Amino acid sequence: MEWSFESPKGAVTVRQEGRCAVCQAISRAGERALYKAWLSGEKGKVLLGTLIPEGGALRLRRSVEVAWLERQGAWPPKTAEILEAYSLPPQTPPQGWTRQEEPWRLLDGELRECGRELRWAFLRQDMDGFFLALPWEKQKPFPLPSLFCLASLEKIEEKWYILFRFSRQGKPELLHNFSHR
Repeated sequence: MEWSFESPKGAVTVRQEGRCAVCQAISRAGERALYKAWLSGEKGKVLLGTLIPEGGALRLRRSVEVAWLERQGAWPPKTAEILEAYSLPPQTPPQGWTRQEEPWRLLDGELRECGRELRWAFLRQDMDGFFLALPWEKQKPFPLPSLFCLASLEKIEEKWYILFRFSRQGKPELLHNFSHR
């Protein structure tokens, strides 16, 4: 018996071969992220694994005992999907920008503590201060939520970023007074 499931991120097929279920997943190449395949039954959901690059696509092939899937409530399969587990940062910064590790160190006062979870950002400095650009990721927490009203969603070199403006002292400023280009 064989099942096929399509999702926005790719396809999963499940084929029963004796006591085992052979599960295969394939996702479109070119997306800079880690993807995981999941199999769901009427009473449960199991992680099949992480897709890896192979032959110009991201793929997963795994053989699992049907009895184990039954115990997890995932057999027979009702749905399967490929979900993004982690977005990878761009390899190179946009032209005119540099990669800044621990950008929270540039911020003033309480913002420094709020920004401690920022591991990196792209930085562009000018005479009066600097911009921080953070890749925008759907379904991810908004970085620096206390500055939500001062942020701007901007497209830089075909990628979307959340942009913030700061004075040389690390104090937030209104973006509309400055150009990041």
